[in-house]
Amino acid sequence: MAHKLGAYHNLPHGVANALLINEVIKFNCSEAPTKMGTFSQYDHPHTKRRYAEVAEALGIFGDNDDDKVQKLIWKIDELKYKIGIHKTIREYGIDEQDFLNRLDEMVEQAFDDQCTGANPRYPLMSEMKEIYLRAYYGGEG
Repeated sequence: MAHKLGAYHNLPHGVANALLINEVIKFNCSEAPTKMGTFSQYDHPHTKRRYAEVAEALGIFGDNDDDKVQKLIWKIDELKYKIGIHKTIREYGIDEQDFLNRLDEMVEQAFDDQCTGANPRYPLMSEMKEIYLRAYYGGEG
């Protein structure tokens, strides 16, 4: 998704990743995804547990995996703030109408991107669109 966000709106790849990471983590944390990605032979990807392990490795602890993942997202937000990454795509001066006019094509291109299949949870195009919208507007979009 970051490849296409950067290509369509002239954003550096690292910035595009930073703008999407929170929403992608939330999306991937489903314990029973509709469709698995690359390793569909597994019961499910256990991504929530894996994100919680990342949090633990960073010294972030909580009452349960949900709490740890939420705290990890907050730490990511703190880091983005410290290094000057804006909270939303809109804050990079991307015109709303231009973003919306190009959104469906960007989603289709992102869906077909070679990296999408490697995501632990395989997204529907409608889910990708929602992620882009939340990243554009902030929060629930």
